[in-house]
Amino acid sequence: MFLAAGVSLGVTAADKGPRIWSFDQDKVGNAPASFEFAVTAKKQPGKWVIAKDGDNQILAQVDRDKTARRFAMALVRNSSYKDLRISVRARPVAGEVEMVAGLVWRYRDADNYYVARWNTDSVRVDRVVSGERQLLTPHEIKIALTAQDWHTLTVEHRGEDIKVSVGKQRVFEGKDRTYTEAGRIGVWIKADSLTYFDDLTAEELK
Repeated sequence: MFLAAGVSLGVTAADKGPRIWSFDQDKVGNAPASFEFAVTAKKQPGKWVIAKDGDNQILAQVDRDKTARRFAMALVRNSSYKDLRISVRARPVAGEVEMVAGLVWRYRDADNYYVARWNTDSVRVDRVVSGERQLLTPHEIKIALTAQDWHTLTVEHRGEDIKVSVGKQRVFEGKDRTYTEAGRIGVWIKADSLTYFDDLTAEELK
């Protein structure tokens, strides 16, 4: 197991094996050294800090901006993945507008990327094009998750084939060719969601 937390080196799919960001080596109260931050549509980018959750260290988005169309991201610095499996453990803690946790991949810039997100009653899988989310399904996918508990979101994307799971439940299988090149990876929140993230994992798929 390779723990990349706190290391500001570039990460590419050429680095064999899964890479894990556990945040255990980062300083509590600071932003994680190996991440940089972005926001869609030029909203407030959020405040991303290392925090404690019991004895564990996690990445938290703590800015409570209630702008409904604020999509804030923490991206692995210099990462580059095309065909990949990516997962993260997440726990939305609070939010009046939204309590949500998401994964970003094949990120080109702050307004163009793929994102999968869950909240307690639904999952969305979107391509974001010029700052606008476009569902890859006819409607949001219904799901029942307990609030304020940890759940694992997993995405597999190979070629144009996309699979999304929450825990052991496969919630989406589909195709899309909007973004076909390698891009950065990271985590995502909407609006005022106070969300904890841990164990972000990425692996190249052959």
